[in-house]
This record gives sequence, structure tokens and C-alpha cells, in this order.
Amino acid sequence: MMTMTMVMGMGMGIDNSGTLKETHRMKILLISGGSSRERAVSLVTSDNMLRGLEEAGHEVTRVNVNDELEAVQHWNSTYDLMFLGLHGRRGEDGLLQSVLECEGIPFTGAGSRASLLAFHKSAAKILFDQQNIPTPTWQYFRHDVNSDLPGNDFEYPFVIKPDNEGSTMGLSIIRSEADLLPAGAVSGQYYHLLYEKFIPGRELTVGVLDGKALPIVEIFSGHELYDYESKYTHGASRYEVPAKLTETDMVTLKTLAEKAVKVLGVSVYARVDFRFDPTGKPWCLEVNTLPGMTETSLLPMAAKAAGIPFPALLNSIAELSLNKSR
Repeated sequence: MMTMTMVMGMGMGIDNSGTLKETHRMKILLISGGSSRERAVSLVTSDNMLRGLEEAGHEVTRVNVNDELEAVQHWNSTYDLMFLGLHGRRGEDGLLQSVLECEGIPFTGAGSRASLLAFHKSAAKILFDQQNIPTPTWQYFRHDVNSDLPGNDFEYPFVIKPDNEGSTMGLSIIRSEADLLPAGAVSGQYYHLLYEKFIPGRELTVGVLDGKALPIVEIFSGHELYDYESKYTHGASRYEVPAKLTETDMVTLKTLAEKAVKVLGVSVYARVDFRFDPTGKPWCLEVNTLPGMTETSLLPMAAKAAGIPFPALLNSIAELSLNKSR
């Protein structure tokens, strides 16, 4: 495992071999908060980002915004980079990214097009289907909130979830007609819904940094699916990294993760979520372009298993993002 020492005025990054190297100090504007349902997670993510970036030797100004587009107002030419600690709509769905691109402001993570495609699960799944990336059978529905859930031809069990939300908010498993009523109070609060075949089996996720897959994490959730509570409640789930897989399965999952990221055009970093069914077939669920950075978050866990400390991970994201913008 690598260790990290600090050099005044310098940061620590990683080269392509995973070796730590000194990098020049940046002046970074860290944006957190926002207006989405994931604001609370964003604030915790940004707490960790602030500590990690400062430990890496960067000068960081953190701003908590109420509206994601306020970020532009806090930018000035003395900054080198805007670091996005946001999650959810307006901060992760390509809207803010498109404004930043128009303004010529360098920012971390995927660009506007890739962010839009990844955030809208149905759009991503269209491309997955076209590119032979296995993804569960699905159907998109426009839904009027407070009305009955849309009818469908899915066999039980199936999953209902918002098409354009993160953190598995609004997710319901439908095992029988009786589950539709409680699902209406959960999933039915969203306008854009994705119905998806339920895939039993193992829950796996693959972090991707600069186009290359990190060690695979297996999630042992306290619930049947890795939902919001399982993700952010300390001790609610346990994890194994690297996941116990055959070499063939490991290569298959990593290859699919790298392909999914490439197909959507996602740059810098991402996390790709999978289900691994009892027959040994992987199913790609979605790509997260601004994955969480909390104490229980999966991308930092995978990076650590690869020998990349958290400050070095953040520094690598910063450098890759700055190079992308150039």
C-alpha cells in the first residue's frame, strides 16, 4: 500500500502506473449543496473532498449553493478548476456542465452530453442495447404524480425507479400486485419512471478512473437492493474489495464497465453498477458520473484497494479534468 508525504506548495497525484508523484498546487473552487433531493449527501461528499484536496496540498474555497447554477457566480479567473461535489438533478444531469462549458470554466468529471446520457437511465440503456452491453429489460413511462402507476406487461418481480434520479431514490420492488400500492407512495412521486426486470444475484460495482477499471467492489446490503438507506447508513451494508470472482468474470465485468463509460462518452471518472445473476451473467444497471465520496462510498473504496489514497484520487481527478478542459 502506498503512503503519502506532503511537500509545501505541492500536491500528490498518480501517474498511469499508480505511482505517487508531486504535482503543482491548484486553486480550486469546490461547489456543494444544490437544490436536488441529494443535497444532504452532497454536503457530506464535499466535507470529505475539502479535507482530501487540502491534504493533497491544494488551496480550496468551498461554496455551498442553493441553486446549482449559482456556481458560475462564484467563479473568477484566479481559480484553476471548479470541483463539483454535487449530486442529483441540475448538478449531475448535464445542466450545470453545459453552462460551465459555454462559459469556458474548467470543471471536474464528465461533460454535459455524457452527464445527460448517464443521468437519464433510459437514454443510457438505449445505447447499452445498441452496443451489446447487457442491461435488464426495461420500459420508460411518463407519469403524473399522485395518479395510479402506469400499467405494464412485466412479469413479477420487477423494479420501478425514477428515470432521472440518483442514490436509488424512489426505488420499489414489485413482487405481486399488492406491492403496487406502497410503490405508488414511493416511486409514484416522480414524473419519469423506469420499469426494469428484477435481476436476482450479487451486487457489484466497478469504479473507472481515466478509462481504466479499478478493483471490483461487492456489496452485501442490509436490504434486498442497495437502496438509499443501505448506502448512507454506517454499518447498514458490508463490502468486499476486490470481490471474489474468477479471473474470467473479473475481466468481463471490468471490460463491460470500461465499455459502458466509453459508449456514453464519460471522461475522468465514474462508477458502473452491475447485478450478477445466479447463472453468472452480468447486467449493467447504470453509470454514475459524480459518484459519492462519503465514508461509505464505493469509488474511494475501490481506489484504496488499488493503492490510491483518497487525496491522491482527488488530485488525479483534478488533473485529468484540467487536462480535459484544455
